[in-house]
Amino acid sequence: MASTLNQIIDDRTRARRLHDFLHDCAGSAPGEEAQRVREAMLELGGSGMEGKGPLDVAALHAMLESGAVTCAVLELMGPDASFMLSRGPQGACLASVVQNNGAEEAIAEASSLGLALLGAHVAAVLARIEKASLDTDALPRPVSMRMH
Repeated sequence: MASTLNQIIDDRTRARRLHDFLHDCAGSAPGEEAQRVREAMLELGGSGMEGKGPLDVAALHAMLESGAVTCAVLELMGPDASFMLSRGPQGACLASVVQNNGAEEAIAEASSLGLALLGAHVAAVLARIEKASLDTDALPRPVSMRMH
């Protein structure tokens, strides 16, 4: 049971960091895209919704150095990502990402396409973590941990 409790704490800590990261994405200027992607590489740890896919860090850095931020975000999202991008008349960018099972959609708005797509992906990852945490919280606790 201790490992389950540790996982809940780790998930909550990670969720808190990802919430903060989403605020950073939403408030970033287009010139800060590459920095946000570098931070996401560290936070997510891998590609895909689960964050367990391989990351070619050298290729990602090369993409960022050449200004291909949106391509770098797509690499972080993994090959099976489902998404949609749009840009409004005043330059506001909107992205939506559908989770692999198609059950939920995450949406983010930002100052650039890359930031919006990154925000939507991180929001989807965050939703998956929070849903898993809710499922784990429902586990029965041992008698020694119950309050009377």
